[in-house]
Amino acid sequence: MSLAVHMWIYDSDKPGGWQIPDAPEEVSEAAGPEVARTILWGSEAARGLDATFLPQLAERDLRVQPDDVEVFAEECAVLMANLAVLSAASGFDEDRIRAYLRNFVSAVERARQVGGGVLIW
Repeated sequence: MSLAVHMWIYDSDKPGGWQIPDAPEEVSEAAGPEVARTILWGSEAARGLDATFLPQLAERDLRVQPDDVEVFAEECAVLMANLAVLSAASGFDEDRIRAYLRNFVSAVERARQVGGGVLIW
């Protein structure tokens, strides 16, 4: 299995009160293989960079609330600036990590447009 990133919105007409709109066709929703939960996003290296959202993936799926989207975007920027650290700690290639983080930022940008959140699962 692989992790995926989506933008989500509140929708009182849907079970659970939210939905995941279809992403544009050109958008990648890849967030890494299942093992990335622990060896990349939940790693000590990520935690050492003061990441608080992505390390939650080591224990559960991550649902960033609309009010937290900007802070999540800042966390992604910090991790993007430290690709070498994350790569050395996880064994993932820097380009691969960069691509996942870009997908997270893409979801953030779509969430900003509609007051939504970000889901990684």
